[in-house]
Amino acid sequence: MHKWRWGSLTLTLILGISLMTQSAQATKKSKGLILDNARQYYSVKTIQGFIRRVHAGGGTFIQLHLTDDHRYGVESKTLNQTTKNARHKGSVYYNRKTKLAFLSKKQLRSLIVYGHKRHVEVIPEIDTPGHAKALVKLLKTSNATNKKLAKEVTTGNEMNLRSAKTAPFVKKLLGEYVGLLYRDQHMAIGGDEYSASTATHQPNTVKYTNTLNRYLNKKHLKTTMWNDGLMRADLKKIDHNILITYWSYDGENDDPKQVKLHRKIRPTLPQLNKAGFQTINANFWYLYVITKPATFKKSNVTYWKNDLKKNWNVQVWDKTNHQDLAKSSKNIGSAISIWGDGKKTYSQAQVVSKTAPFLTAYFKQ
Repeated sequence: MHKWRWGSLTLTLILGISLMTQSAQATKKSKGLILDNARQYYSVKTIQGFIRRVHAGGGTFIQLHLTDDHRYGVESKTLNQTTKNARHKGSVYYNRKTKLAFLSKKQLRSLIVYGHKRHVEVIPEIDTPGHAKALVKLLKTSNATNKKLAKEVTTGNEMNLRSAKTAPFVKKLLGEYVGLLYRDQHMAIGGDEYSASTATHQPNTVKYTNTLNRYLNKKHLKTTMWNDGLMRADLKKIDHNILITYWSYDGENDDPKQVKLHRKIRPTLPQLNKAGFQTINANFWYLYVITKPATFKKSNVTYWKNDLKKNWNVQVWDKTNHQDLAKSSKNIGSAISIWGDGKKTYSQAQVVSKTAPFLTAYFKQ
């Protein structure tokens, strides 16, 4: 009898501990790094170092911002930027026309595998419809067929969402990379800082976003995108299984009128959670590290670390606003970002060294 009671008590304690562990795991927020590979090229070796750093800090993902206005930073057969056509210098490939370095598909796959072995998901980002200047340039200069296509699928330095050919073209582009990923991993489709983001309703953007998401879903992948591409009025129409990386409510625009407009028509992070979207908090004020000299002044580094420790947590999403907090369980994590200054002020090694204190402070938070 006593033996049964002690066994029952032991079982109860084990179940209790198990439930507490599960509860702790359920409430634990993901942490990760967003690395700008467009304004500045990072080699496989350097990115592997960042993956190890994320893993050591208990992080679970690294998003590679591979394309932007400055560079299309990965191999693409569609855009005729291939290793076969490139100039080689050691293990680095250079586009002969743009003179810019890029990662090969083989190298990208090796990074995905390297991260997977360390439980760090490597998320490639192909940024459209905005931030597409480098993509548009390659499209217009790669061959006659693409040059003709560019007239239909682009407008200025962006993708033309009014054209029926744009989504199929971008799906083809994404299709070059879907086979490099593990099942159920994420691919980032951009969605930030494009001209139509001041429109209250964006039916073309809704259709475009859902088309890309459903394409990736059919390939057994998940979609993530920046919050810029979502308008409050369109939330019911956007696929709710898209993970939203929230960096800024107003887009950090210099025009006060634009700031006011963005805050009027864009959803807050809590509103996204309430609507059913999961979010990653990438708060511009606290979590952006821009590789310019002012960032790395000793006094600024000290201020940033203290400010982060005292004033930020994963619920603080709108600059320094501590009133409207993101308390929902759908706000599943956060990400620190390393963005280039567009001037290549520092070497890869210098960026690694100078950003180390920021990464250490963030992952300890």
